[in-house]
Amino acid sequence: MIFKNIMKRYIGLLLFFLVLVFIPITGKTEDALFYNQKGLDELRSNNLTGAVDFFTRAIAIDPSQKHYYNNLAAAYIRLGKYNKAEENLKKSLSLDSNNAKALSNMSLTLFYLGKYRESYDYYTKSKKVDSKYTKKRFNKERMSSSVNKMSIERPDDEELKKIKKYLDSDLRLKIMD
Repeated sequence: MIFKNIMKRYIGLLLFFLVLVFIPITGKTEDALFYNQKGLDELRSNNLTGAVDFFTRAIAIDPSQKHYYNNLAAAYIRLGKYNKAEENLKKSLSLDSNNAKALSNMSLTLFYLGKYRESYDYYTKSKKVDSKYTKKRFNKERMSSSVNKMSIERPDDEELKKIKKYLDSDLRLKIMD
């Protein structure tokens, strides 16, 4: 009888403490989700510094979410802060090396950093993981436009000239077909 009473109290206390522990975890997760969603809203409205702030808050609350790092990197890419984007994409990919969005963002980031070989490697990884998404993301006309802009900014970049020439000739072939 005494043993049963002790067990009931023990189980009751255990349940009480589990509830106390679980409630803050759930609250924190909801806060992180809230900040991530606010960051996405800011990203869509092109308030990039606001997006960075909200994504950073989400990561501070829950650093285990690959999407938060990828979203933060997307904001940094649009701000032209490619080194910070690369840093966050590495964290995202360390959580999930098959995240097609992070792989494609890494490809884009490395391209802007002039690391064309590495960029291509990430492009092929992304394509293996999700070819439909990657083909949509790396539309040749859009890529050609970006490369043309970069060529103006980097007129002496020989590798970029080769890429531009390839894209231009490939696009002409498609138009002729």
